[in-house]
Amino acid sequence: MATNLEQAYRQLEHVYERLIEPLGLSLLEWYALRALYGEDGTSASQLAHEVCRHPSSMTALLDRMEEKDLLHRQVDTHDRRSVRVFLTERGRALRPQVEHVANRLSRLIEESITQEQMETFQYVLSVLQNVHLPEPS
Repeated sequence: MATNLEQAYRQLEHVYERLIEPLGLSLLEWYALRALYGEDGTSASQLAHEVCRHPSSMTALLDRMEEKDLLHRQVDTHDRRSVRVFLTERGRALRPQVEHVANRLSRLIEESITQEQMETFQYVLSVLQNVHLPEPS
């Protein structure tokens, strides 16, 4: 099962990469932009959670995205240990193209599986994400 999940993820990742290539973004940058469109000004640690990365790995991503003028960081005024991440005008301007990619992939998937199959798949994924090994007694 794990191998099949990994292969499916890699195939979808390849399709995503081909779709976003014209935007000049990496897949992780694309994920981060989508998360920021949902909540601009989120904390860097929350953004890491949203893109399924460890917070310590976010600095390089945020550096690259700042260099591309997609976002800027600002120390949180309420908690100086925290950094907030905000979209720039350029980052906001990419939203229609970023969302177009998401919609295009959704259409590709919808052509392959039914709505009922997708709901079942989403349910199974949520169950798998919560599988835990019991603690020894």
